[in-house]
Amino acid sequence: MGNGTRGLDTVPSRRFQYLREGSGPPPGRRVEPCQPPEGVGTFGRASARFLMWKGMLGLLISSAAAFGFGGEEGPAAGHKVTLFYTSDIRGRLVPAACEEGELGGVARMATLFRQWAKDHPDAILVDAGNATVGDHPQAAEAINRSTLAALGKMGYAVVNCADNEAALGPQALAALAKGQTFAFVSANLVRNDGAPAGFRPHAVVKRGDTRVAFIGLATGPRIIEPGEALAAALRDLGGQADLIVVLAHLEPEQMHALAKKHQRVNAFLGGRAATSAPCDIVGNTLIAYLGDNGCTVGRLEAQFPPGGRPAARWRVALLGPEVAAAEEMEPLVAEFRKAIGDARPPGADWDPKMPCTSSFVGADVCRLCHIKEFFAWQKTQHAGAYVTLLQKGKRDDPQCLACHATGMDMPGGFDPARQKAPPPRAKQAPLDPLKGVGCESCHGGSRRHLGIALKDRVAAKAAPQLRSGEAVRNCQRCHAPNRPCPDQKDAAPFDIKERLEKIKHWADRELRPADF
Repeated sequence: MGNGTRGLDTVPSRRFQYLREGSGPPPGRRVEPCQPPEGVGTFGRASARFLMWKGMLGLLISSAAAFGFGGEEGPAAGHKVTLFYTSDIRGRLVPAACEEGELGGVARMATLFRQWAKDHPDAILVDAGNATVGDHPQAAEAINRSTLAALGKMGYAVVNCADNEAALGPQALAALAKGQTFAFVSANLVRNDGAPAGFRPHAVVKRGDTRVAFIGLATGPRIIEPGEALAAALRDLGGQADLIVVLAHLEPEQMHALAKKHQRVNAFLGGRAATSAPCDIVGNTLIAYLGDNGCTVGRLEAQFPPGGRPAARWRVALLGPEVAAAEEMEPLVAEFRKAIGDARPPGADWDPKMPCTSSFVGADVCRLCHIKEFFAWQKTQHAGAYVTLLQKGKRDDPQCLACHATGMDMPGGFDPARQKAPPPRAKQAPLDPLKGVGCESCHGGSRRHLGIALKDRVAAKAAPQLRSGEAVRNCQRCHAPNRPCPDQKDAAPFDIKERLEKIKHWADRELRPADF
């Protein structure tokens, strides 16, 4: 069974022509990929000069800073890639209502991607899975046809097959894939009889001189075990790619386990998570995932030096009312509305009185239920991390704020442009609860968790919506010996067992992360 695409080893980039000009390329025409942009960021170059002055150029080449691209351009700098990614769209061309308002919608995605593409014209658009709706009372086929047409119009390169795609069945999925300009991939989806579903396990996309391979993985009733499938896909891939990205509709714990075992993979982009997350780092592998019911999209800019730790910048953006629907999507939206008629649109099946995202709320809100943990946190250096930036005049530096504030570039997270003015008759502005390294820096945004707790505290305790077991695994995003701080006093290797004792706020009888 084919997937309707030809020449997947060079999936056309189309250079976001649609996003910039409001129209797609002529039928059948392929536009040559654009060249990568010039070096990113001045802070990284300043850090490189500082390290060179100290005689540490070799260290810079062998390992990249945790934030900010540093070093000179050239072969030693490795490969760069910018990815725009989505997950769990589930056929939502229009926003759906929840306690937070009208969120989501492919038509809004198009507007946001167009804005991002102005600075990143070489970005690759990918989906981690569940782009389609698996079931709908009367219009699943029409909804999915409109959704995939929208993804093609936006210039998606690769779409992973996950649970909803598997539920459609091989024949229906093959019919939807026919004629699409993007590649459907799946390394572990099989038919009911156990035979391969017929999709390629991977697709290679070229940007400039960099070849990026995308491997599709999912979990569900009709799959090969993800680890076995990934190993087979890597063997099949051979040396066809410079970078390897796994589009993984898996639990975060599964992605972390696979990253430890398959160190050849450069990045995992995933869905199937309770909360969205910035990039965790496992060895030299980046892990980022979305978990907001399709109401958010992600952007990842990464550089991978040979044999060293990657450098990464990320952003997770909310598709809220402030993002207008793209006019170019109106015909598809009209077709979509006609198809569903009076039926409820996809995404309208969650409780409209509940939050649907993991936006950040701040430690002051966490204190309402977790008072002991809050006061234990207040005694740690994490709580005063923002003060360090004030002392050094770096409070507006986004690279520093990524570690010294909570939720930078995440929905509801700290925004330096949103500084509060002193209210009338007040001598100073109220303290922003997102200044410093708060609860959600480790545990993830907690708005949906808060909604569940307010509705049913027993349910929130039994089924927490925050990152738990894997929370400690993101420590090295900031606690890395090669982070871009110009005056590092702590150059010793990061010992997570030792450091956890300094922020301990749990009882010994409670479950603690075991995979340090």
